[in-house]
Amino acid sequence: MNRWNSTFKAKKADFAQNRPQNGRRPKVGNPSNARARLATGGNPPQMARLKAKSGKKRGTGTKSLKKKAWKQFSMFIRLREADFEGYVLCFTCPKRGFWKEMQAGHFVRGRLNANLFDERGCQAQCYSCNIHRQGNVIVYYKMMLLKYGEETTEEVIRQNNETKKWLPGELASIIEKYRILNEELLKTKEAL
Repeated sequence: MNRWNSTFKAKKADFAQNRPQNGRRPKVGNPSNARARLATGGNPPQMARLKAKSGKKRGTGTKSLKKKAWKQFSMFIRLREADFEGYVLCFTCPKRGFWKEMQAGHFVRGRLNANLFDERGCQAQCYSCNIHRQGNVIVYYKMMLLKYGEETTEEVIRQNNETKKWLPGELASIIEKYRILNEELLKTKEAL
């Protein structure tokens, strides 16, 4: 008998002896599994770390605040361009869609830079232009020139080279500012 067969038979016999009622073997390698916690004698180290951090209030970190600020800012950009029925025209193509279906697309890419919350460099775009066409930059540039002029367009481009570290206080004020603006915009739009 070769070595592989003997190992296989030993594992098969071991499985037959320790088979649970449902016919499945407990996953010992997965620390989130309740049976595994019982088999290893308690909580895995990840659980202990989560319990240690429980004193901190959730949703107050920079990452969380940035996400909330982006949600409010994106909503403002899309509502700002919406008509009284809630429909928006894509900035870079003739597609018309409901404001919730559209996206807030940046003229200059880069979510770490100073242009993240710049109203001039962010316009309502359809999913196709913003994602598949990667912002449809050539048309976006022409439309920026028409809407804002060359000086402002170049300023938005220069802003991309500035790195901005967002502080929690700044993000909280952005959240509050755009929350108020969004409430006002929603009141003015009839069908929303």
